[in-house]
Amino acid sequence: MDDRGVQHRKRRMMALRKELGFPKEAPITTGLAFAAVDEPNDAILCAIAQKAIADRQDTLIHCYSSIASTDPLLTVLVLRTANGAELLPVEIVQRSTAKPLQLITTDRTRCFRLDSRWLLQETRVPSAAKLPKAIAAAQARYDAALADTLGDHAAWDPQVVIFQTGPDSMAA
Repeated sequence: MDDRGVQHRKRRMMALRKELGFPKEAPITTGLAFAAVDEPNDAILCAIAQKAIADRQDTLIHCYSSIASTDPLLTVLVLRTANGAELLPVEIVQRSTAKPLQLITTDRTRCFRLDSRWLLQETRVPSAAKLPKAIAAAQARYDAALADTLGDHAAWDPQVVIFQTGPDSMAA
Protein backbone atom coordinates (compact mmCIF):
# COMPACT_ATOMS: atom_id res chain seq x y z
CA MET A 1 0.00 0.00 0.00
CA ASP A 2 1.43 3.37 -0.99
CA ASP A 3 0.80 5.86 1.78
CA ARG A 4 2.53 8.65 -0.21
CA GLY A 5 5.18 8.96 2.49
CA VAL A 6 2.70 9.87 5.22
CA GLN A 7 4.18 7.46 7.78
CA HIS A 8 7.69 8.77 7.16
CA ARG A 9 6.47 12.35 7.53
CA LYS A 10 4.70 11.41 10.77
CA ARG A 11 7.93 9.93 12.14
CA ARG A 12 9.87 13.07 11.22
CA MET A 13 7.35 15.34 12.92
CA MET A 14 7.14 13.10 16.01
CA ALA A 15 10.93 13.28 16.38
CA LEU A 16 10.95 17.05 15.94
CA ARG A 17 8.14 17.54 18.45
CA LYS A 18 9.95 15.38 20.99
CA GLU A 19 13.23 17.26 20.64
CA LEU A 20 11.50 20.64 20.90
CA GLY A 21 10.26 19.51 24.31
CA PHE A 22 6.65 18.91 23.32
CA PRO A 23 4.84 16.21 25.35
CA LYS A 24 4.04 12.93 23.60
CA GLU A 25 0.34 13.79 23.63
CA ALA A 26 -0.40 17.43 22.93
CA PRO A 27 -2.35 19.28 25.58
CA ILE A 28 -5.69 20.67 24.45
CA THR A 29 -4.57 24.25 24.97
CA THR A 30 -1.26 24.08 23.11
CA GLY A 31 -0.18 27.12 21.16
CA LEU A 32 1.75 25.19 18.53
CA ALA A 33 0.45 22.94 15.76
CA PHE A 34 2.45 20.86 13.29
CA ALA A 35 1.88 20.25 9.58
CA ALA A 36 3.51 18.75 6.50
CA VAL A 37 2.91 19.72 2.88
CA ASP A 38 3.97 18.37 -0.49
CA GLU A 39 4.94 20.85 -3.18
CA PRO A 40 4.32 23.99 -1.13
CA ASN A 41 2.91 27.00 -2.91
CA ASP A 42 1.54 30.38 -1.88
CA ALA A 43 -2.06 29.15 -1.76
CA ILE A 44 -1.29 26.26 0.62
CA LEU A 45 0.97 28.34 2.86
CA CYS A 46 -1.62 31.14 3.01
CA ALA A 47 -4.33 28.61 3.89
CA ILE A 48 -2.19 27.21 6.71
CA ALA A 49 -1.50 30.76 7.94
CA GLN A 50 -5.25 31.48 7.93
CA LYS A 51 -5.87 28.24 9.84
CA ALA A 52 -3.18 29.21 12.37
CA ILE A 53 -4.85 32.57 12.92
CA ALA A 54 -8.34 31.05 13.19
CA ASP A 55 -7.19 28.26 15.55
CA ARG A 56 -4.99 30.62 17.58
CA GLN A 57 -2.03 28.31 17.14
CA ASP A 58 1.34 29.05 15.61
CA THR A 59 2.24 26.26 13.19
CA LEU A 60 5.46 24.51 12.27
CA ILE A 61 5.41 23.12 8.72
CA HIS A 62 7.71 20.60 7.08
CA CYS A 63 7.63 21.36 3.34
CA TYR A 64 8.54 18.56 0.92
CA SER A 65 9.46 19.21 -2.72
CA SER A 66 7.29 16.32 -3.96
CA ILE A 67 5.26 13.33 -2.84
CA ALA A 68 8.32 11.12 -3.34
CA SER A 69 10.62 13.28 -1.18
CA THR A 70 11.81 11.76 2.08
CA ASP A 71 13.55 14.82 3.50
CA PRO A 72 11.96 18.23 4.00
CA LEU A 73 12.98 20.88 1.53
CA LEU A 74 12.28 23.55 4.11
CA THR A 75 10.73 24.05 7.54
CA VAL A 76 8.50 27.09 7.99
CA LEU A 77 7.17 28.60 11.18
CA VAL A 78 3.81 30.37 10.87
CA LEU A 79 4.03 32.92 13.66
CA ARG A 80 0.83 34.78 14.46
CA THR A 81 1.12 38.55 14.87
CA ALA A 82 -1.28 41.35 15.77
CA ASN A 83 -1.81 42.00 12.05
CA GLY A 84 -1.95 38.42 10.74
CA ALA A 85 0.94 35.99 10.50
CA GLU A 86 4.56 35.81 9.45
CA LEU A 87 6.00 32.85 7.56
CA LEU A 88 9.57 32.32 8.76
CA PRO A 89 11.94 29.68 7.34
CA VAL A 90 13.57 28.05 10.36
CA GLU A 91 15.98 25.33 11.39
CA ILE A 92 16.77 23.71 14.70
CA VAL A 93 19.51 24.76 17.08
CA GLN A 94 20.81 23.19 20.31
CA ARG A 95 21.61 25.66 23.09
CA SER A 96 22.19 22.98 25.74
CA THR A 97 22.30 19.18 25.78
CA ALA A 98 20.03 19.20 28.83
CA LYS A 99 17.34 21.42 27.30
CA PRO A 100 14.96 21.06 24.35
CA LEU A 101 16.00 22.23 20.90
CA GLN A 102 15.02 25.68 19.68
CA LEU A 103 14.09 27.16 16.31
CA ILE A 104 16.23 29.79 14.62
CA THR A 105 15.31 31.69 11.47
CA THR A 106 17.53 30.94 8.49
CA ASP A 107 18.61 34.59 8.38
CA ARG A 108 19.85 34.13 11.99
CA THR A 109 17.95 37.15 13.35
CA ARG A 110 15.31 35.46 15.53
CA CYS A 111 15.21 32.44 17.83
CA PHE A 112 12.23 30.71 19.48
CA ARG A 113 11.71 28.16 22.23
CA LEU A 114 8.69 26.48 23.78
CA ASP A 115 7.82 27.70 27.26
CA SER A 116 6.33 25.59 30.08
CA ARG A 117 2.85 25.99 28.56
CA TRP A 118 4.05 24.88 25.10
CA LEU A 119 3.70 28.36 23.64
CA LEU A 120 6.40 29.85 21.43
CA GLN A 121 8.52 32.45 23.11
CA GLU A 122 11.13 34.53 21.34
CA THR A 123 14.57 34.33 22.90
CA ARG A 124 18.00 35.74 22.17
CA VAL A 125 19.91 34.43 19.18
CA PRO A 126 23.09 32.44 19.94
CA SER A 127 26.35 34.11 19.03
CA ALA A 128 27.46 33.69 15.42
CA ALA A 129 30.60 31.88 16.55
CA LYS A 130 28.56 29.15 18.28
CA LEU A 131 25.89 28.71 15.60
CA PRO A 132 27.54 26.16 13.27
CA LYS A 133 28.30 23.80 16.17
CA ALA A 134 24.84 24.36 17.73
CA ILE A 135 23.05 23.63 14.44
CA ALA A 136 25.14 20.48 13.80
CA ALA A 137 24.47 19.24 17.35
CA ALA A 138 20.74 19.87 16.92
CA GLN A 139 20.70 17.91 13.66
CA ALA A 140 22.53 14.97 15.25
CA ARG A 141 20.08 14.94 18.15
CA TYR A 142 17.12 15.11 15.76
CA ASP A 143 18.53 12.26 13.65
CA ALA A 144 18.89 10.10 16.78
CA ALA A 145 15.30 10.87 17.80
CA LEU A 146 14.14 10.02 14.27
CA ALA A 147 15.88 6.63 14.48
CA ASP A 148 13.96 5.97 17.73
CA THR A 149 10.60 6.38 15.94
CA LEU A 150 11.08 3.48 13.52
CA GLY A 151 7.97 1.33 13.51
CA ASP A 152 6.18 3.57 16.03
CA HIS A 153 3.05 4.80 14.29
CA ALA A 154 0.64 4.11 17.15
CA ALA A 155 1.90 7.13 19.06
CA TRP A 156 0.85 9.55 16.33
CA ASP A 157 -0.96 12.54 17.77
CA PRO A 158 -4.13 13.33 15.78
CA GLN A 159 -3.61 17.06 16.37
CA VAL A 160 -0.91 16.99 13.71
CA VAL A 161 -2.30 17.86 10.30
CA ILE A 162 -0.89 16.70 6.98
CA PHE A 163 -2.04 18.70 3.96
CA GLN A 164 -1.96 16.28 1.05
CA THR A 165 -3.09 18.29 -1.96
CA GLY A 166 -4.33 21.45 -0.34
CA PRO A 167 -6.25 22.74 2.63
CA ASP A 168 -9.50 21.11 1.50
CA SER A 169 -8.12 17.57 1.60
CA MET A 170 -6.36 17.11 4.87
CA ALA A 171 -5.84 13.98 6.86
CA ALA A 172 -5.49 14.21 10.59
